[in-house]
Amino acid sequence: MSRIRLKRIVLIASKYLGLFWLTRHLTRRGLRILCYHGASLGDEHAFQPELFMSSETFERRLRYLRDKGFVVLLLDEAVDRLRQGTLPPWATVITIDDGFYSTYRQAWPLLKRFGFPATLYVTTYYVVKGNPVFGLVVGYMFWKTTREVADLSGLGLRVAGSVSLREQTERARIVDQIVEYGETCCDEGGRFALAGELASRLGIDYEDLVRGRQLSLVTLAELKELGTEGLDIQSHTHRHEFPEKEALALRELADNRSVLEGVTAKPLHHFCYPNGRWSERHEAWLSGSGMKTATTCRRGLNYASTSLFRLHRFLDGEHLAQVEFEAEMCGYGEMLRRGRRAVLRLIGRGDSTTGRVNLQSQGVRGS
Repeated sequence: MSRIRLKRIVLIASKYLGLFWLTRHLTRRGLRILCYHGASLGDEHAFQPELFMSSETFERRLRYLRDKGFVVLLLDEAVDRLRQGTLPPWATVITIDDGFYSTYRQAWPLLKRFGFPATLYVTTYYVVKGNPVFGLVVGYMFWKTTREVADLSGLGLRVAGSVSLREQTERARIVDQIVEYGETCCDEGGRFALAGELASRLGIDYEDLVRGRQLSLVTLAELKELGTEGLDIQSHTHRHEFPEKEALALRELADNRSVLEGVTAKPLHHFCYPNGRWSERHEAWLSGSGMKTATTCRRGLNYASTSLFRLHRFLDGEHLAQVEFEAEMCGYGEMLRRGRRAVLRLIGRGDSTTGRVNLQSQGVRGS
């Protein structure tokens, strides 16, 4: 029996023993912040289940929130009430990262149907460029192709000639090398052309991928429409990176803000760390730039003592069963983590869990 299957069986048993009900009551004052990325327009949720979610699964999550009485608030209101101590029981915030076209096409219509507000953290490089996200589209094509051998000669890559695609590990190694080459040696036009040539050699219809936009972000016009309809637009850097050097980090904020301020009338006071990577020095830079909050990818509930620049979130995805989602929403996952940390302290070990999703390796950033 796999570890994942065993975990789910234990969670199901815990639920029916009443432990979910108990921890839901004990953690009712904790602010839950959910994190999503892309909805699926086709088979993206099978390609990257941690990054994309089918509409059916997303709708099931929203229905659970509604039916079980979770109070979904806008991020701005939620953090203000968190500090004031006036949060309603089971207060919840929904956040969506990056700004995939599928948010506009699939996720936002579902959120409106349920009457739920949400915050969209937008990384703006590919919003401006309008091309599919390079790292994602390369990975998707190597995942999608049915060919067992590909000719990569004449592309300037470190890997060249005929390469075998029979093993998944070999495909992943080739993808990593291609993405690294594209990010370090090509401009955006070169990356777009390289992706198109790779598609030809893999037997993939690249024009269809570009036209379908399942691996592309929203346009400026679509982003403005989302903001007009009530979706809260906030900051997620321009190139999906937040460097350790202050000047470069502030450049990311400024470049992102210069795009977003043209499409939203709301102030940009909330920030999401790309890939969940943060350091204490980032907090001063963000505060000095007018940010009120910053969210991480670290699982947990938020209380009055939680730093507003290190807010915890639960990263939901297609790879998680409904019972795993319910365990987090009921605070059962939080209680298990507290127990684990207590045990580690007793035996003299630290807690190194971060809950990161490495999107840079998926090429969301640009240059």
